[in-house]
Amino acid sequence: MGLSLRLRRATSSLGGGLMRLTYLGLKGELIKKGAEAELYKVTFLGLPAILKRRVPKPYRARELDEYIRRTRTAHEVTMMLHARACGVPVPAIYDVDPDEGVIVMEYIPGPTLRELTSRGVDVKPIFRLVGFYVGRMHRGQVVHGDLTPANIVVPEAEKPFFVDFGLSERTGELEALGTDVHLMLRALESTHYLKVKELFNSFLEGYREVMEARAEEVFKKVLEIRRRGRYVEERRAKVR
Repeated sequence: MGLSLRLRRATSSLGGGLMRLTYLGLKGELIKKGAEAELYKVTFLGLPAILKRRVPKPYRARELDEYIRRTRTAHEVTMMLHARACGVPVPAIYDVDPDEGVIVMEYIPGPTLRELTSRGVDVKPIFRLVGFYVGRMHRGQVVHGDLTPANIVVPEAEKPFFVDFGLSERTGELEALGTDVHLMLRALESTHYLKVKELFNSFLEGYREVMEARAEEVFKKVLEIRRRGRYVEERRAKVR
């Protein structure tokens, strides 16, 4: 499936030295379709790139839908720039059109960390790096919001790149940090349960290197979140 899209001139400034390109025609191949957005592989100024487009929702009032897509697009770019400022590998932003709900970003070749782990490769060093970079994000008050191996791309023999900042936020609250780490643990339990302990321990090793004493506070919050989840499940079981 192809895409032909004309990007309009943006009137708002997103910072970070982003350049606006006027009436740029792009064609690309749909590689992923989610509930909120579509991802296309495109060529941008001769470079392989990913175009992320938030799709309109016909069930929402038009003005509300445009507002939501515009603000979420701008927010995601802002959070990616914050993460990059923390020293975290994220795709470079090439172009943004908030009015169209479009972000054009660097294409990172390689499997996701989830795919790589399923291949039986020794990924403990990578998980340690992931923990290290998550520590950098959290120290800089950036919470990813959907921290799973599926949202981490690992180019061959390179550092892991973090993608999909659509649910991210700026906060240093312990609950938010703990929820981020808990998401990683839950993802490992659901897809790689035989390797959970060794991989999560590698993650924590890297995380502690950056967060130091704060890491133990975050992990205590993770345990608290897990206890709350078990309590809810037990209550639901009793109701049934």
